[in-house]
Amino acid sequence: MNQPKKKLTAKSQKTRQKIIDAAFELFYSQGYQSTTMDQVIEASGVSKPTVYIYFSSKEVLCVEYLKERHHREATSLTDAISQVDTPYQRYMSVVYWLRERLIASNYRGCGFFNMIAEIPDPENPIIVEAKRFVDNFRSKISALVIDLQQSDAKYQILDPQHIADAYYLILCGAIMASQEYRDTWPSDRAVQEIERLIQ
Repeated sequence: MNQPKKKLTAKSQKTRQKIIDAAFELFYSQGYQSTTMDQVIEASGVSKPTVYIYFSSKEVLCVEYLKERHHREATSLTDAISQVDTPYQRYMSVVYWLRERLIASNYRGCGFFNMIAEIPDPENPIIVEAKRFVDNFRSKISALVIDLQQSDAKYQILDPQHIADAYYLILCGAIMASQEYRDTWPSDRAVQEIERLIQ
């Protein structure tokens, strides 16, 4: 029988978060393969034995990093959507949100896509966790498209699944092209194409 996890003290939670924050920066900027546990240890300022008390391996730490990234990205996106009023604005808010994220990251791209590209095994816990965000992200887009379709008679003829899939694929292309060119034009073009999907 699995024993329930002990509740962490405030000090333990702070220490654990310091490790995750260090991993967050390193895994995103360098990638999984290029980041070592020694680098995380040094960046966190936490002793090696303590780090391994919380995270038994780099893989375990990376899964927690992805969970943390999922939380931050989902919260940021939800906030962006909530700041606009109409179904049309909410539909468009995702691509505008992504555009700002790409610029802020200096075109480093999507932390989840980057991780998926590094690890070929689809059953790896890291990939499973990364895909969880991707699936939730696609579900969010689908919900916004359905909301738009139901908001006005002029959108009734839209195929929500087709629009949502196309929206997602346009975003994927914008992310990759932004990384390649280190420029805003791919996301600017994505804005135009995503708006065109519903015209």
